[in-house]
Amino acid sequence: MSEGTQRLSPVEFKALFRQRGWTGKTLALRWEVSEAWISKILKNPDRAPHWDDAVRGLPDAEIEL
Repeated sequence: MSEGTQRLSPVEFKALFRQRGWTGKTLALRWEVSEAWISKILKNPDRAPHWDDAVRGLPDAEIEL
């Protein structure tokens, strides 16, 4: 992991996607994974860094996907 990029806690991870208007369900649709997988990623503080990168790079949610 590069310097200056900190791991997101589970609370921060969820807050970040919710702040942009996403839910676990809409995020699962966007990333083409199950809601259960989103939950698993969210709750794992040792998740792979690319998931934190992905949630940081999310656009604001659209009304319809």
